[in-house]
Amino acid sequence: MRAIFIPLIILLIYGGVSAQNRNSLDFLVSGEYAFYLDTRGENTFYRGYMYFTAEENQRIVFVRSVNANTGYEERFVFTVDDDENGFPTVITDLQGQYSDIECRQALPDFLNFTTLFIQTRNNYQLQRNIEDRWDNYTLVFSFNKILPFFAFYDIKIKNNNESKYKLLYGGFLDPGTLNAFFEMNPDNRQTTTVTRQVPDIPRRNSRTVEQNGVRITLDDNWQFNDNSELPGYWLSLDTIRDSQIAIERTNLRTIPILTRENYFMLYKFLILESGRRIEMDTLSFSQTRMGYQLEYYIVERNQRNYTRQVLTLNRDDLIIINFSTFADIYDKNKNYYNRIFNSITVNR
Repeated sequence: MRAIFIPLIILLIYGGVSAQNRNSLDFLVSGEYAFYLDTRGENTFYRGYMYFTAEENQRIVFVRSVNANTGYEERFVFTVDDDENGFPTVITDLQGQYSDIECRQALPDFLNFTTLFIQTRNNYQLQRNIEDRWDNYTLVFSFNKILPFFAFYDIKIKNNNESKYKLLYGGFLDPGTLNAFFEMNPDNRQTTTVTRQVPDIPRRNSRTVEQNGVRITLDDNWQFNDNSELPGYWLSLDTIRDSQIAIERTNLRTIPILTRENYFMLYKFLILESGRRIEMDTLSFSQTRMGYQLEYYIVERNQRNYTRQVLTLNRDDLIIINFSTFADIYDKNKNYYNRIFNSITVNR
């Protein structure tokens, strides 16, 4: 498990976020991409989008439309200008292959999806279902500001639980690797078939530990390890590190793009850095007694893992509680781990 600030630093180095030259697409990071599954019509499509900021703040969007049934693909690129109301409704300099009308649907989708998000994002703090009414039906968008690109997980028709358009995964490419967007298999999400006999967690004496102003009740199965990128407590059963919990702490004033109102955007940076490894349909976001909590399953080094991050503020200090474990151990021992989560307290 890596420190959550590493992807943030990478993004800042490549100029992904800037306090200057604000525009309607300022919620996107330069190099940000996402792939979606579109089942609205007779044919199923993979829709891929990537955003890039070029010189003189020129905003470029790359698009891939792939017919999932036939494999036929069209690719095109365009630049985006704001209209007089500050919305990205002006597409200019359209180039590439865009002869098929179903492939071209990606163009009005881009305008509709981004405009709806921008129009409504100030009406809620983090996540909300937004209704988009049409003549004969109403679309329901599950917006969440930490998600990549269009900031929603899926689109459903109201009173119908079937997703018509859903996020497969998102990520981030630096300027030197942008071509990788066109080389990706759109549905090539990482999976694993690894199975094993899940080790039992022995009963041991409980003890309270403290790291960076956070107190946690663990037991003698856990040992502190400071010889890693992210020092913390490790649980060793079948391997040297089957589970890990560690606390990061930093002052918000050292990260000028973050404020008390938007510090949860660290989650978006984490998701972008994780790319195709996150199982997006397992991602859960909630508010807890301590702050914001993100849970998801991820495939890493051919192992399925469970990850939980909790972000909380203590005056001007941002505290990140990082927990990760092999998924099979977590799934078999949820009560054990929940007792640990419930014991966490932050020294105020």
